[in-house]
Amino acid sequence: MSDLPTDTVLVTGATGFLGGNLARHLLADGARVRVLARSASRAQPLADLGAQVITGDVTSQAAVMAAIEGTQVVYHLAGRLFEPWVPAQEYARVHIDGTRVLLDCCEGAPRLTRLVHCSTTGVLGPTGDRPAAEDAPVRPSNAYEETKAQAEHLVEGAGKRGLPVVIARPGLVYGPGDLHLAPFFAAVLRRRFRPIGRRPVWLHPVYVDDLTAALRACASDDRAVGECFHLAAPRPVTLAELAHEIARAAGTRAAAGIIPLWTARTVARAGDLLPPRLRASAPLTTSRLDFLTHSRVYDVSKAERLLGFTARTDLAAGIAETMTWYRGNGYLPPAGPAGVAALTPAYESVAADFAPRHD
Repeated sequence: MSDLPTDTVLVTGATGFLGGNLARHLLADGARVRVLARSASRAQPLADLGAQVITGDVTSQAAVMAAIEGTQVVYHLAGRLFEPWVPAQEYARVHIDGTRVLLDCCEGAPRLTRLVHCSTTGVLGPTGDRPAAEDAPVRPSNAYEETKAQAEHLVEGAGKRGLPVVIARPGLVYGPGDLHLAPFFAAVLRRRFRPIGRRPVWLHPVYVDDLTAALRACASDDRAVGECFHLAAPRPVTLAELAHEIARAAGTRAAAGIIPLWTARTVARAGDLLPPRLRASAPLTTSRLDFLTHSRVYDVSKAERLLGFTARTDLAAGIAETMTWYRGNGYLPPAGPAGVAALTPAYESVAADFAPRHD
């Protein structure tokens, strides 16, 4: 097994959190990296590091053909994050149409040795307390997850036609560069977050650098071809444990107690009445409540068995690194009482949307 550092590697979605982290690691290791980006200005930091930028949309046949020409490895991470006001057809355009265009172009690429498709564990929906393996039934719960599931189906079909594909399903990805969890960090530091109900709710995080290592293993290990992998830490954590680690990294304590389920339901119904673009700032909505009261845990043994991959960053270390990045980049105030007091309502949330994501 080798990382093939002299190959030309294409990363779609490289201006996002996951794709950007992957592209920077590849560049640092000497790979020839090409990125497909809708915005040349957003891709400029990667160009400054040595990446070749192809400007265009993933649904453009011409742009994708230009990006794929001569590449050996393609990492497909382009996607649209779940937001309640985004029409379902936009998710279909990016996830389904974009993946279809990419696959069509890849099937005609003579030098291609691997296509790593980044999906999401979210296609399985809530799993309950028992870890779900890769062959568990697909039960998407929103337009984002539904279109990601359909994209997986397209990739599987291309694999049956001989394309060397791998499906990677990350869990809850966090780390420096992610803005998705910043409101939750702030809510914990303001002691505004408490678990909902008495039943523990489990999540399955993975630190972003560990995910990058897993994606690269998917691209370089021949045993990965034709397979699907759940990529997450060796063990899940409860929401309460996650809040505890965030508070500990800040030198404080998480709020005690819980939010009664009936109270949360009342707040969520009120949030549902807001116009779509205002729901993101609501303390709670029904979709967010559903997520925060249902466990999502995954069997990660297949990645360890076939790829030798085990996430190495423990939760405490990963949360501490993330906290440092948030503070250093102004997304959270500095440490100390004055910093906590400076947290504004813009950062507040009774609960954050933890849907597994990528961009």
